[in-house]
Amino acid sequence: MTQPTEPILLPNNLEDATEQAIAATHQAIADGANRVLVDLRFPELKSLPIAYEFARSFNERYGNAWQALFSDAGAAALAKREWADLEVSFRGVNEGRRAIREEDQAFLLIEPSSIEVDQVEKLVQLAGDRPFVMLNPRLENSEVGVGLATRRLRDRFVSTFETAYYIKPLELGALWRCYPQTWQVWQQTEEGMQFLSEVEQRPSNDDIDRLFRQKTGKQSGSLLGRLQQFFNAL
Repeated sequence: MTQPTEPILLPNNLEDATEQAIAATHQAIADGANRVLVDLRFPELKSLPIAYEFARSFNERYGNAWQALFSDAGAAALAKREWADLEVSFRGVNEGRRAIREEDQAFLLIEPSSIEVDQVEKLVQLAGDRPFVMLNPRLENSEVGVGLATRRLRDRFVSTFETAYYIKPLELGALWRCYPQTWQVWQQTEEGMQFLSEVEQRPSNDDIDRLFRQKTGKQSGSLLGRLQQFFNAL
């Protein structure tokens, strides 16, 4: 794993977070990761503008030899209209082998849901050792009616990905990971965001609450989120 020459700092706005996420993704790929996860956990965040910036970076690195993948044909058609200035191949995950061309050097999957986990896993297998980046997956939005076997399939599948970038506002701070740095928990104070702790593996909500109680005597409020205090740009 490449170590940064200088510490990467928590972003001040969504633009900075997007730039960090793109750099972290390509660094993870350069270090040998071929399954990469990027997740910006902001409620009601529109993923397409962020995906556009990723697509630009993919064009710079891979030219036409990569695929933009979407959960369905409608999402792919919308992106095709929005990204008219980019030369990109658009496919839905339901297109199977047609979505994974031999000449493709990399793949970018935008906002898949839990419904597509099985299809996505097949695409990843077809991609082989080529970089496969999953951006803002929404794999937990269909819990009602989803059986235990399906949830285990989803969790096992996601565990095969290297998390290059993750950021989630908490009521009292934020959970953040920017590859190659470790997972970090930050605290919201009157002076702004301050580093609280770092851990090697992604902490659960219980882990975060325990950490906040130990360090501050308060709970993290990880299920609430006070977004205005964190990213005014949103």
